[in-house]
Amino acid sequence: MSEDYKVVEIKILNEIYKFKVNEPQEVIDPILEEIKENVEDLSKKIGKQKVNHILLLLLLNEKLNNLIFKEKTQDLLNEYKEKIENLPNFYDTKSVL
Repeated sequence: MSEDYKVVEIKILNEIYKFKVNEPQEVIDPILEEIKENVEDLSKKIGKQKVNHILLLLLLNEKLNNLIFKEKTQDLLNEYKEKIENLPNFYDTKSVL
């Protein structure tokens, strides 16, 4: 991650947003494009709300998905940790013989 900040710009629902970022353009551009598409799609579904309202809905959805992902990941880690702990200790000759 470079410390050189640059300004990126995106137009969503006729409003221009500018951000200073220090991530590579090839990382930022797809993210901004996805956000733009999501906002425009939601705008069509729920009506011409203020962009801020739609962005908050997207943020809420993203945070909920992130929480679900973290919980599922932790469940998987716990499951595999338990399985690994129950494996025989191959360095313990008593358990092998």
